[in-house]
Formats: sequence, C-alpha cells, structure tokens
Amino acid sequence: MKKNNFKILELKPAKSKSSIKRTVFIKDFIIEEIIGIHEHEKIKKQKIKFNIALDVNQSTTPNEKDIKSIVDYEKIANKLENLAKNKKYNFLESLVEDSFKEIFEDKRINSVTIKIEKPEAIKNAKSVGVEVFKTRKDYEES
Repeated sequence: MKKNNFKILELKPAKSKSSIKRTVFIKDFIIEEIIGIHEHEKIKKQKIKFNIALDVNQSTTPNEKDIKSIVDYEKIANKLENLAKNKKYNFLESLVEDSFKEIFEDKRINSVTIKIEKPEAIKNAKSVGVEVFKTRKDYEES
C-alpha cells in the first residue's frame, strides 16, 4: 500500500518592504463664508480655516509633464471653497463630511485628516473647530 505524503503550506501575502509614505497637505487654507447655526452667524461671513493631510498611494510617481500624475492640492482647495460657497452649513461637522466626499473622489488617496476651524467664533479663544480622520475603507463603509 502506497502512502500519500502531503505537505500543508501556508500562503501569506508578501510584506511590502517599502517604507515610502507620501503625504499631500494643505495648511491654514482660509476662506470666508456664512457658516453657523446662530442668527448672527447667518448674516456676516466668518473665516473658516482648513488643515488637511492626505495619505497618498505610495506607488504614485510624479511625472513632471502631467499634473494628473499627482494629487493636485489646488484642485482640492478649489473644491473645498466651492462647497462652503455653494451650500450654507450650520455645522463644521457637516462641512467636514462633504469634504470627505470631494477628496475621496481621487482613488489614489488612502486616508485623510481634516481639521476645520472658526478662528473668530468665540471671544477669548484662538480657535474652535473639529478634526476628523478617515481611511478610504471608513469612507466607503459609511
């Protein structure tokens, strides 16, 4: 009688040896728009300050002759400005959520941290605001 000798192999995905991390950021981007729930906030525009960090797919390699080869921070800044201009928000939190929708349109973005502040909202405070971090998976599951 012949014996079958089987070997059980465990297949593991190859670990990436790359330590590359590419971050695109927009720092202290200020626009002035109507935002807030209080009556006085619905009359006069206030400063809204954005700070955004985008974790970009590390295999994204810039091509000096093609702006589409990079995550274009100017395009993102314009989208954020248009959001605040075209929709009246009561809460910074709502603006943050809509900002994720715009940012995650670029499939090369893995995760995003958005911090939005109103520097003039409260007397005796330098700033008030909200900061939210989301991965692409978090966004797609929400």
